[in-house]
Amino acid sequence: MFGVASFFYLYEFLLRVAPSAMFQQLLDVYKIDATQLGLLSSSYYLAYASLQLPVGAWMDRLGPRRLLTAAILLCAVSTILSANTNSFAVACLARFLIGAGSAFAFISCMKIVAIWFERPLFPLLTGLTLTVGTLGAVAGKYPIAFALNWMDWRHLLNVIGVAGIVVALASWWFIRDTNPSISEDNGTTSTESSFWQNLRAVASNRQNWWIALYGLLTTGPTDAFGGMWGDPYLVHAHGFAQSEAAIVASMTFLGLALGSPFLGWLSASWSSRRKPMVLGALIAALSLAAIVYLPVLTPLTAGILFFTFGFFGNYVLCFVAVRDVNQTRYVGTAVGFANMASMVGSTTLMYCIGHLLDYSRKLSGVTETVYNISDYQFALNILPIAYVLCIVLVLSKMKESFQPQ
Repeated sequence: MFGVASFFYLYEFLLRVAPSAMFQQLLDVYKIDATQLGLLSSSYYLAYASLQLPVGAWMDRLGPRRLLTAAILLCAVSTILSANTNSFAVACLARFLIGAGSAFAFISCMKIVAIWFERPLFPLLTGLTLTVGTLGAVAGKYPIAFALNWMDWRHLLNVIGVAGIVVALASWWFIRDTNPSISEDNGTTSTESSFWQNLRAVASNRQNWWIALYGLLTTGPTDAFGGMWGDPYLVHAHGFAQSEAAIVASMTFLGLALGSPFLGWLSASWSSRRKPMVLGALIAALSLAAIVYLPVLTPLTAGILFFTFGFFGNYVLCFVAVRDVNQTRYVGTAVGFANMASMVGSTTLMYCIGHLLDYSRKLSGVTETVYNISDYQFALNILPIAYVLCIVLVLSKMKESFQPQ
C-alpha cells in the first residue's frame, strides 16, 4: 500500500516539473512570455493548494482507497488532455486538473503510514516518501529533456498519461482503508467527524500555523526554482544547453531525495526538530545566494549548489512536526493544512518570478521575450530571502515538538 501511494507521489512530482523540461516547446507552441509560462505552471499549484484542506478532511473521513484511485485517474486523463490541445486556456485547465488530482498524493501516503505503521516510524517513512516523490522530479527533468530529442512532446505526455491509468488500477487493487489491528483513536478512518470538526481541531493549535508558514517559505523556493525557473535561468543567463540545464536543476530534487531522510535522522539524533530546521534554512539561503549572484556558473559548480540547496532547504521536518503536535485521527487534515500553505508559497513564487522577469525586461526597454542575467537576479532575489524569513520569523515562534519514543 505504501509502495503504490508513494509511487503516485513520484508520478505527480514528474507531472509537476515536466513544464520546466519542455519550457522552450511550450513558449513556441502557445506563443507565450515568461508571465504566461508562470501562469501555466502555477495553475497546477493553485488547484493543489486550494484542495489540501478538504482532501485532508476527506482522507480522514473516507480513507485513501477510493480517493487515491480517482485522483490518479484524474491526473492521467488530464495529462492526455494537455497533450492534445492547441489552446493555451485548455492547457492551463489541464494543468489545474492535474494539480487537483495530485493534491491527494502526499496526504494519502501520510494517512496510510498513520494507519498501518507504528508511530516511531513516521519520520523515517515521511522522509522516504519525499525521497521517492522527488525522484519523480529528477525523472521529470533530464529523462524528459532527453526523450524530447527523439520524441514529440505531445506523444511523450500521452505515454505518461497511459502509465497513470495503470497506476490507478494498482491503487484500487492494493489499497485498504482500515487496519483491523488498531482502534479508531489510533488512526483508522473516522466516519463521524466532519470537515469543520477536523479543521477546528487543527486550526485551534497555534503551532500548526507556524509550522505551516515554515512549509510555505521552504517549499516555495524548491518548487519555483528547482521545479520551474532553474532551467530557463541556466539557459538564458549562463548559456547552458536545455538538456544540460535540466540535469543541473534536477540536482535540487536529488538533494531533496537524499536530504529528507538525512534531516529526519538528524532530527532524531539531535532530539530536536528546530535545530535541523535552522541549519537547513541557513545553508539553503547561502546556496541560493551563490547560484543567483555568482557571475559565472559552470555545470559542476551549479550542480553542487543546486544539490546543496535541495539537500538542506527541504520541508520534510514540517510534516514531521505536524505529526508531533496533532492526534492521529487528525493527521490527514493537519498534513493538508501544512501542505496547503506550502503550495501557496509555490503558486505565489512561480507566478511572481515570471512577472518580475517581464517587469525587469520591460524596464530595460526590451520588447522581445529575451531575458538576461540581470533580469533573473532581479526576479530571484526573493528566494534566499524566504529562507532568511524561516529563521527570523518562523523558527523563533515554533516550539520544540520532538517527543521521545
